[in-house]
Amino acid sequence: MPSATVPVDAMRLSLTTLSAAATLALASLAAHAESFVSSASSAGSESSGSVSNSIGSSSNSSKKDDRKVGQGRYRVVDVAEAKDRPGVMQVALQADEGVSPEALQSFNLYVPGKTLEQQPLAKGQRVQVKERTYGLEFSDDASQRPFFLVLDDGWRQQMSAKVVKI
Repeated sequence: MPSATVPVDAMRLSLTTLSAAATLALASLAAHAESFVSSASSAGSESSGSVSNSIGSSSNSSKKDDRKVGQGRYRVVDVAEAKDRPGVMQVALQADEGVSPEALQSFNLYVPGKTLEQQPLAKGQRVQVKERTYGLEFSDDASQRPFFLVLDDGWRQQMSAKVVKI
């Protein structure tokens, strides 16, 4: 069998080209990563929140309730500006369909006003809540389009923006 030989100069040229391509790819990746983190960070602050900041007991609850929000359909009871929280809306929700009796039956969801500008909610409208690994996903029941994520506090801390130097 004939053996293939590659001239040394051709091999050096190939390695140099490969090295240059890898360097450009890494530089491009770093630029895209920075842009992605910036976009996710700014979008995330408007479309997600933590359990401790986004879920509150309903006003008709006289004692502390340790139950959690459960998966299922909830009906919007009221939408109003949150007291002492500028730029935040308070959405009062009441269990409607498919919500476990062990879950909270009514609660307040605190959402940035900008989120409700993009996905308006009105009294009587239904909201679907889905349990996810990271927390809860809230979506409009009619369109099934998610509009807000409530991250478990541990997940939220992990996702907060951090400066990375490359």
